[in-house]
Amino acid sequence: MPPASTSEPALGRVARGEQTRARLLDAARHAFATAGWSRARVEDVCRAAGVGHGTFYAYYANKTSVLEALVRRHAEDLNTVLEADWTSGDVRADVRRVIAGFVEISERDADVRSVWSAAAPAEPILAALVDEVRRQFVERIRRGLAAARDAGHTRLDLDVDVAASALAAMVEQTVALSQRGEAPADSGRVVDGLTDIWVHAVYGRGDG
Repeated sequence: MPPASTSEPALGRVARGEQTRARLLDAARHAFATAGWSRARVEDVCRAAGVGHGTFYAYYANKTSVLEALVRRHAEDLNTVLEADWTSGDVRADVRRVIAGFVEISERDADVRSVWSAAAPAEPILAALVDEVRRQFVERIRRGLAAARDAGHTRLDLDVDVAASALAAMVEQTVALSQRGEAPADSGRVVDGLTDIWVHAVYGRGDG
């Protein structure tokens, strides 16, 4: 009989570690949403996760670092939407997919974004993360626009740098206003409206 693989115990520890990390993130998200950023404590996270303080500190230095992890997970999901193909030939479908994905993830993680906004003014790491995530968002839009332009799908005179910054701000701000009740709350209406503006601005036509 061949000897048991020595990698199995290590793989099991990794899996358990990832499960614990995920449980801590879920617990922190619940604690922040329930108590608010300023009142939530590491103790609340530990209680919700069913772990001791030692386990928490094995993964995160403090509640700021666990919120940073939640924000980075949110940003990774947004980046996944933006990394998909922008050159399918159906420009309206490409644009709508990007905007709908942003809206869907923003609505799903509205609590994370709200806590992040509340914490950032007093937490330099979280404040810097606002700029980092926005730069990533703009850069991925810029790359997508450049690929679409090079494939002949956009106006040839399109300034992708200016367009990426403007379109990112338009989508981000409109979704934020919608979630605050200062713009239409119907996500389908928001997606359709933003898609129309984007297509007219980038492709110079309304039919996609």
